[in-house]
Order: sequence, then structure tokens, then C-alpha cells
Amino acid sequence: MDRTTIFISSVAQDSLTSIRQAVFEEIKRIGHEPIRFEDTMRYIHEDSIQTCLEYVSRCDIFLLFIADKAGTMVADEGKTVTHLEFLRAYSEKKRLIVYVFDHILDMYFREIRPKIRKALDKHIEEYEKEPESMVNFINECIDVQSIAVDPYIWYFLYDADQKGIYFERCSIGADITSNITSYLSSLFKESLQYLNIRSEIEQSLEYVNVYGDYYEKSLEIISLFHKGKIENWRSFLAILRSQMSGFNILSLRTKYQQESVGAIMESNAVTVYEKIGDQMICKEYDGIATPDNFPFDDLTSYVVQTYRDNENNEKLYYSLEKKTCYFLFKAGSYVFCFHLPLLGVWDHYKLQTYQEHIFNAILESKGYTYCYLVKTLFGGLVNE
Repeated sequence: MDRTTIFISSVAQDSLTSIRQAVFEEIKRIGHEPIRFEDTMRYIHEDSIQTCLEYVSRCDIFLLFIADKAGTMVADEGKTVTHLEFLRAYSEKKRLIVYVFDHILDMYFREIRPKIRKALDKHIEEYEKEPESMVNFINECIDVQSIAVDPYIWYFLYDADQKGIYFERCSIGADITSNITSYLSSLFKESLQYLNIRSEIEQSLEYVNVYGDYYEKSLEIISLFHKGKIENWRSFLAILRSQMSGFNILSLRTKYQQESVGAIMESNAVTVYEKIGDQMICKEYDGIATPDNFPFDDLTSYVVQTYRDNENNEKLYYSLEKKTCYFLFKAGSYVFCFHLPLLGVWDHYKLQTYQEHIFNAILESKGYTYCYLVKTLFGGLVNE
């Protein structure tokens, strides 16, 4: 029988030992498969941390307990092993159940979080960017010496809080197994509604896998050409914009982490410009845009810069004021410009740091395959 696997994560500390054991036994009793470091993991890698993360990736549910100890810090990552496990589960969209001891949770929401937010607002107002190290920043803005809790715990909770995680409460000595059993029962009930339409879901997935939509959209785009010209620019641009969907920007700087640092939302506008005489003229647009024309000698214009590039490279620019990235490419005598809103907290430093990540994510997206098709079509028409 294919059983639900539940990864039990926490720091190895005395106050959590009995809870981990009771939860482990209860999960087994009700027919699921608990996974914990002590006795159910077999080393997949020589690296024990990589082994833990691999088991997180294999689990169905990630069950985390947070008390007052931070646990083992991984120096190269700047995070603890438990935090790395949480981030892996979060990034892979596992079902997360996070329990925090009552007195820790009360202190966080009553005292710690307000202090962090106040200090962070002041920092951003003064430096116009987020702190380079949130864990160090939190240590500096909180009198950690007066609190009998490892300072890293506040950073861990703040990070989970910012990701929208809901915290469950638990207490030392209290029976938590009945609460977890009820939680799992609710999950099972929730899943029944999807089981009822399983055949429809599987059929839809089969259609997507077999046919996809690239062929259909490509034919749509090509059908708008007539004698080498676009007959309906607005429809043409609407198709292109609909395919430029949003995506997360991932930080790949460390050995164990692939954490989202922000996101690019789906394109809210696309414009196309044509060089006519000594002007770059806006031929058409789709979406929320107020396009303008640009003199060909206006070297501050993104459109002009893109057209003048003899290598025909794609370009990425951004406006922090408008919280928008602009992705441009040249196709024949035209320049196309996609408006891509930024999601999350961004500043000049962060945008400069992750500009290459954003650019590569666009080039690897489904939307760019249609941009490449357009470049090929217009390039071919011009060459003819």
C-alpha cells in the first residue's frame, strides 16, 4: 500500500524528544509512514544534510516543531539544518504543518515582530534597501541577551511568517497527538473532493501532455500574417502577452537552497515599435500602457537602444518607481517591449543583484518561445 509519508523535523533538544516520539508512534498507528533522522533514514548521500533534504523532497507532509533552540548552523548557507529542511519543503510546495511552543509564539507576535518591522522600516527609509543579512539585522535590533531563546529562532519565525505560514500552538507536556490526528483527518476530507473528479483531471492532463498549446498558438500567430504583413496587430500582441506568464526568481547561490527572492508577475502590457524615418513609432499596444514615440537619436530610450544593437540581443531594463521590468527584443524593423510587474519588496541593490536571474528566467520561459518565433518570422520576412 502506498502510504502517506510525513517528515518530522525539529532541533534535537530534550524538550522535544517526547513529542517527537509520541507523534512518530501516532503516525504509524493510524497507517501513515513517519520519517525522522534518528531511525528511518538511510544515507542516500555521504552528505547527511543532502540526505535529509532528499527525504524532505520525497515526503508528502512536512511536520515541523519549533522550540527555543536553533540547532546546527551550516556556515556556508547562513542557516540551520532545520531551516534548510523547511525551505526545501516550502519551495517544493509540500503540505506544511508548523507547531511552535506557546511562550515562543506569544513573545514573537507580542514583542519581537513589532520590533523587527519598526527597525526594518527605519533601515529601508535610511538606506533605501533591505539589510544584507536579516539574521544579523534581527540580532542587532533585539536585546537578545535578555531573552532565553536562541536569537536565530526569531529570524526563522520571521522568515516563515513572511512566507505566509500559519503557526499551530503546542505546549511542553501537553498531548499533541490528537490534534495532529484531527489535522490529518481534515486533509483527507479535503482531498476527497479532488478524488471525485479524478477522471476529469487525468483526462485534462493527458490532453496537455499529448498536444500542449504551442502548436495551436503558433498557428494562430502565423495566421495573422498576410502577404508578409500583420493584419491585426492588437490580436497579435494579445496572443504574445497572454503567454508571458509570471514566475519566481530563485536564488541559486548556495549548496542546499533554492529560495524565492521575489517574483515577476504576468505581463500587463506589450508594445511594438517600428522605425519610420528618424523616429521609433509605436505601431500598436495591448494591455495597460501609455506608449510614446522616440527620436532615433534619443539614446536614453530603451526602444532606441534595443533597435541600435547590431547584435540583435534581447534587453532587460527596470523602473523601480513603477515596480516594473521591461523585456525588449528586435525583430526585423520592429522592437517589441513587454511590461513585467515586480512582486515583493525590491530596491536598486536587489534588482542589480538578481538582474541576470530575471533575464535568464525570461529566456527559459514558455513566453519567450513565442518571442523567438516572432524574431524568426520577421527576420525571414525582412531577408526575403
